[in-house]
Amino acid sequence: MLADLEMGQAQLWAGEGAAMVTQCVDEAEGRVLHVWLAGGDLAEILRLKPGVEAWGRAHGCLSVTLSGRKGWARVLRHLGFEKVGDELVRRL
Repeated sequence: MLADLEMGQAQLWAGEGAAMVTQCVDEAEGRVLHVWLAGGDLAEILRLKPGVEAWGRAHGCLSVTLSGRKGWARVLRHLGFEKVGDELVRRL
C-alpha cells in the first residue's frame, strides 16, 4: 500500500483525527473509488467524505465501494450505501 501511495496510485486523505486511503479501480461496470481504509474520529471521516467523493467523480469514478466491519453498513445506510456481497456501494 505504501508503494501505491508513493507512486500516486492510492490517495491518503488525512484530517486532524481521522484518515482514509482510497484508490481508483477499473471494474467491468466502470471506474470505482474504493476505500481501502478509514479510521479515527467517525464525525471527521464523514466530513472528509464529500471532498473525497468529489475527487473520485472528477477522476471518472461512477461509484464508491468499501468493505470492513459490519457497523459501517449501519453508519452509512442513511447516506445511500447498500450492501452488495461483502462490500458497501453507493453511486456517485
